[in-house]
Amino acid sequence: MEALGYYSDQTRSDVRIDTAIAAAEYEQRAVNSHHAATLVAIHEVLSEARFSPEVFVGDHASRHSSHDVEFSERSAIADLAVRLSLSETTIHAHEHQAVTMIGRTPLTWQKFRWGEVSAANARTVSELAASLPDGDDGMFAAFDAAVAEHATQLAPARFRASARKLREQIVADTAAERHESQLSQRRVVFEPDIDGMAWISAYLPAEVATAALSLVDSEALRLSAVPGETRTMPQLRADVLGGMITGFGGAGSGSAGFGSAGSVAVRVGVLIPMLTLLGKSEMPASLEGYGPIDAETARTLAGDATSIYRILTDPVTGAILDIDQPTKHIPTGLRRMRQLIDQTCTFPGCGKRAVHCDLDHTIDRQFGGRTSLMNLSHLCRSHHRNKHNTKWTITQDDAGRIEWTSPTGHVAAPDPPPF
Repeated sequence: MEALGYYSDQTRSDVRIDTAIAAAEYEQRAVNSHHAATLVAIHEVLSEARFSPEVFVGDHASRHSSHDVEFSERSAIADLAVRLSLSETTIHAHEHQAVTMIGRTPLTWQKFRWGEVSAANARTVSELAASLPDGDDGMFAAFDAAVAEHATQLAPARFRASARKLREQIVADTAAERHESQLSQRRVVFEPDIDGMAWISAYLPAEVATAALSLVDSEALRLSAVPGETRTMPQLRADVLGGMITGFGGAGSGSAGFGSAGSVAVRVGVLIPMLTLLGKSEMPASLEGYGPIDAETARTLAGDATSIYRILTDPVTGAILDIDQPTKHIPTGLRRMRQLIDQTCTFPGCGKRAVHCDLDHTIDRQFGGRTSLMNLSHLCRSHHRNKHNTKWTITQDDAGRIEWTSPTGHVAAPDPPPF
């Protein structure tokens, strides 16, 4: 180990271990302190963007214009996200955490700045403090005092359980109102994983979530008793849930889980290298909304396809070698082809699926831009508005590759092709 390499063989083992532990403690405190400093720096950038919107929007901008301030802030968030290789949601969350802790839990914030509180525990404090009713300084102080010491001592999972309990004790009289407010936040989250797998989760009212799990468990237990069933309970639960949602899989699927299609029609695109499609290669394909999948699965999906779009690409660089299709309106085929190529919003780091984005002319038609594959790209509504309301600029080369330049001059390299 590198840390132990500084000591001679004559140094006692317990001394080496104690020294290494002390180094780990010191470095962890430094990491915590540096993370807090990062939050402060992000807050300072965004504060400046609100005070001086002309930097991000243009010389005409004014801090007295809510429109200019809004787009200056959004542009600055995007700039930070690209430079720090973080999502814009994370940048916004970082500033929100700093503002919340400074304003509502100054005692815990100071311990965080000194490195005594971990980043995970600081996030918990910020999240729970933000959920307290606005304007009640006494409640903020009570929560801050109650969690500050525990935040320096407990591991994240234990601390979160403790902090939640303390919060509930402080706001016990508003439980019904808070539950009603949280109902508006219910949602489903999709998270791609590796090896052709993915996670899907739902934020639901507790009574609905427990009832759903009970239903899944009941059906999984019934299937586990079927003679010849070899799936484990976790596998059965997953197969039952997937079958309930999509119609794939079910009681007769056996150990494979998802052997045959059900009653739900699923529309999904897949980008497959031609040699893979012909069975001459095992290069992975790219599933729309997910990413790389194995060749055999890709060929199976292609076999069920109702239509196929051919996209000619350079076998070495991956660049698209398509001939422009000039037209005033965007035909369905061209729109679908660009959707399969981009898969997500083309702003660096944005993961919004192309199917939910605007299809934008890189060079606007009013400035001579053509409606062609190499002058179109998908932009989520937020980045589409940034393109037209701030000093962010976008270029697209003859191969369709995108490049963005921020108002502060940072050039974001184009993302690699998905196939």
